[in-house]
Parts: sequence; C-alpha cells; structure tokens
Amino acid sequence: MNSLFLPLLVGHLIADFWLQPTSWIECRRNNGWKSKRLVIHAFVAAILPVAITFQPSLWWFAPIIFVVHYLIDLLKSKTKDNLFAFIADQLVHIGLLWVLATFATHIEMTERLQQFWIYAIGFVVVTTPAGILVGKFLQPITKNSDTNGKQHTPVKADASAWIGIIERLLILIFILSAQFQAIGFLVAAKSIFRFSEIQKEGNPKAEYFLLGTLASFLIAVLVGMGIKYTTGI
Repeated sequence: MNSLFLPLLVGHLIADFWLQPTSWIECRRNNGWKSKRLVIHAFVAAILPVAITFQPSLWWFAPIIFVVHYLIDLLKSKTKDNLFAFIADQLVHIGLLWVLATFATHIEMTERLQQFWIYAIGFVVVTTPAGILVGKFLQPITKNSDTNGKQHTPVKADASAWIGIIERLLILIFILSAQFQAIGFLVAAKSIFRFSEIQKEGNPKAEYFLLGTLASFLIAVLVGMGIKYTTGI
C-alpha cells in the first residue's frame, strides 16, 4: 500500500462525514441527479483528499474522484438506507482511493508523517463515521421494537450523538496512553447516569442502550488497537 493513501482517506472521511450535512443527503434522495447539493458534495469529496496530500502533480485525481463519487452517491440515493448499503458505499469510495494511490503514483512519505495520518484516520473514524455505523447497526432493532412508544427529538438525538463521540474519543485516548482501567470507569459512570432512565423506560430500552454502548465501545477499542498495531507503539 502506498502511504499516499493515508491522507487521501482522511480527506475522504472528513468530506463524506464532517462536511456533508443531513440536509444535503435528504436533498440528494429527493432530487436525484438534479440535486445541487450532490454536485457540491462530490466536488468537496474530490478536492479535499487531493489538497491535503500537498502534491500538486496529483491534480488529475480530482476529476476521477468527482465523477466516481457523484455516480456512487447518486446510485446510493436510489437504494435502501441500511447497514449493507452504507458499508458497500464506503468500500467503493475507499477502494478507488486505494487504487489511485497504489497504482497511479510512487510518492512515499516519511515514517513520522505516516504515523500522523494513521492517528488522524483513527480519531476521525471514532467520531461521526462510527456513530453512523452504530446507528445503521441498530436500525433494524429500532424498527422492530418500540421503546415505550416515545419518539426521540432531534435535540436529544444530537446530544446522544455527541455523548457517543466523546466516549469513543476518550476510549481511544485511554488505549493509546495504555490507561485501560480508565475504560472500566467510563463504562461504570455511564451506566450509573443512565440507570434511572433505563429503569423508567423499561427493559427494551435497557437492551437497546446496552447494545448501542457495546457496539460503540467495540469500534473505539478496535480502532485504538489498530493504531497501536500499525504504528508499532
């Protein structure tokens, strides 16, 4: 694998998750190829990965990524919004970047710079991408089970998303700093704070909370161990 793939991947993750509001996704699904937001998103997803490589000679990557990204997202807007579609979409996007980095150039980076990009990938992954992955994983459960008939408000959903992001970031930091016992304290603290709410809303809510927490923590742990393995720390 060419090390140039690492900044390309960081750029893709930032463009696809941090810089793509939910309203843009809804616009794409509602308007298809007529969606201006889809064009803007594909442009950002093509320019940002290439820009952060700081390699002007790779400018020709951008039009290829733009066209492929546009077509993939357009196709995705016509499919079901589930875990399989999410994973398949990301695999194709990332696969294109890997092909370009591996076979289209021989640019290499220093070991220190490679480690920086590996850390950057890990910290980006445990934020919004991991949250969306957990949400897609829980999607069939939320459809098939009613948590006492209550609907979550957008404010509560946003708060829960930020709680999950901070939890995963803390776990990643604990793993990279070899403070594994702190993860146990984090799990215990969250359980105590949510215990009364779980009791009040019943057993289905408890199972949903536990499954979501375990899935979220698992992603953070795997990312942390992956960073330690690839960087040799």
